[in-house]
Amino acid sequence: MLLRMTAPAVDPERQARLRMMLSDELETAWLYDRLADHCRKPALVGSLRELAEAERRHAEHWAERLDDAAALDTVVRPSMHTRLLVLISRLGGLGLILPRLRAEELVDIRRYQEEPESGNLAEEEREHRAVLATLDESERLQDAEHGFASRSSANTFRASLFGLNDGLVSNLSLVAGVAGAAVDSDAVLLAGIAGWLAGAFSMGVGEYISVRSQIELFENQIAKERLELEFDPAEERAELVAIYRRKGVSEGLAEQLVEELMADDEIALDTMAREELGIDPKDLGSPWAASIGSFIAFSAGAIVPVIPFLVGSGYSSLIAAIIAGAVMLGLAGMLTSVLTGRHPVFAGGRMLLIGLAATGVAFGIGSAIPIDL
Repeated sequence: MLLRMTAPAVDPERQARLRMMLSDELETAWLYDRLADHCRKPALVGSLRELAEAERRHAEHWAERLDDAAALDTVVRPSMHTRLLVLISRLGGLGLILPRLRAEELVDIRRYQEEPESGNLAEEEREHRAVLATLDESERLQDAEHGFASRSSANTFRASLFGLNDGLVSNLSLVAGVAGAAVDSDAVLLAGIAGWLAGAFSMGVGEYISVRSQIELFENQIAKERLELEFDPAEERAELVAIYRRKGVSEGLAEQLVEELMADDEIALDTMAREELGIDPKDLGSPWAASIGSFIAFSAGAIVPVIPFLVGSGYSSLIAAIIAGAVMLGLAGMLTSVLTGRHPVFAGGRMLLIGLAATGVAFGIGSAIPIDL
């Protein structure tokens, strides 16, 4: 009697899960390759290429589990989030997205720890995080040599992004409000230009004063710490020991650690600033960078609804302004997803709805006001 051999049953859920992991690995490899392509610092390119190659090896791991080598030839279609990471890296440098990449590696580590067929991929992802940390430190050191700081650059990017949103929403609403009262009047164009310039200068000056005042506050606090270290080092030593004790360090080890730190005045001051004040003395920010970034970002957003009225008038220009503003609102919202971690479509849609709601309210109020311009 002949025995008929039957193929093992295919588990659709397992197949889908493993294919998703394979696809994610290929997409991450694509990301690292694109970052390497656009990286302006040759010293970092090699590490990015190695990370890309490691991700492709991970993809091979899942292809073997699927018994489908052809899956490795799948055309990569990067998600909107991945494309945004590449765009931000090109515009502002690799340092802006490295913290986000490290956070995403953590997600992969957790996923692989829960996946019984992952082998040692979780450990390899930890190694990737360590490489990204090294790249981040390298970025900081190279930026510092040229007068920049990674965290300051990130803060400037954040301020510029929200300045762009402010410019779009405020000036689009202003233009719509005046258009609601008199859409064919030159007052619409005048209001748009005035709103753009007034808002941009207000943002720039306000940001400069804010960051400058914060720096002066930090410098004053650091100066006080310097005096305390000079004239009452015993109290500062006790404070630092107490800080490390609260963090769970044993008393003996805390005292030994503080003793070594206090042996160098500058190291002691740097440690006190970080541990007691929560300040990085080497990265206090740049008021000019924040001010100029906010001015340019606000202007970039505020000029969008003005352009249609520079070349035309009436409802056609208003509709064009709203469409252009809506597109920019969606794009700006998607960029914020890199900072917030939300899905780009959600972040872009939320910003779009908020902006259009403000525009609609302003237009309605303008239409209701009995005024002739």
